Amino acid sequence: MSKTWPARRVETFDNIEKAGDYCGPKSIYLSGGKKGRVVWFLLPIHEGKHVYERPTRGSGLHAVYEPPWSFRECSDDSVEIRASIACGRHDPEGEYFHGFLDEGNIWREA
Repeated sequence: MSKTWPARRVETFDNIEKAGDYCGPKSIYLSGGKKGRVVWFLLPIHEGKHVYERPTRGSGLHAVYEPPWSFRECSDDSVEIRASIACGRHDPEGEYFHGFLDEGNIWREA
């Protein structure tokens, strides 16, 4: 069985405070002037005291964009993100997180 952690959707970017918090999707302009959406988050493995502190590779602010990810607003006010979120996959040290944000405000390890 995959490991899971609680997630918490917050209203604004400034309300992202603790591991598992996320905000969005919010409309933005991507490179080339294309319109897209973003979800900002702290991974459930975040160990910093605030959003910008990165004592570990899994700490600090992260984001995913639509496209290529897709976001679904769920009836319980949570957000589902697909495809999986793989962080550090191309780093020399390797991947440090691979998982999903699921309906019901759950982070799930892939």
